[in-house]
Amino acid sequence: MATTAFLTFDKKGCTTLPEEVRRALGVGAGDFLLLERTDRGTYELVPATLVPNDQLWFHHPEMQARVRRAEEEIASGRSTRTETPAEAQALLDSLKTEPRQCP
Repeated sequence: MATTAFLTFDKKGCTTLPEEVRRALGVGAGDFLLLERTDRGTYELVPATLVPNDQLWFHHPEMQARVRRAEEEIASGRSTRTETPAEAQALLDSLKTEPRQCP
């Protein structure tokens, strides 16, 4: 069902979204919205989250692919679980290979 809401802007271009719209978008005080232009020339409000700079690496496509592969391996049972730090260290040590000798 279509809903229409009218907004009034102040001198600085600020406005307030009606409570019904904020509720429908699931946003509140301090949240971010993207204002995206569509192919039709209209605009859409899209709830958004800022990513801290120290977490940007996780959103890189290569990292996302690595996470997907890891999740697939875990789901298929191709993983090893350790219970203690000592077990984890022993597992990591067992995965090390001997350094290659130069000829």
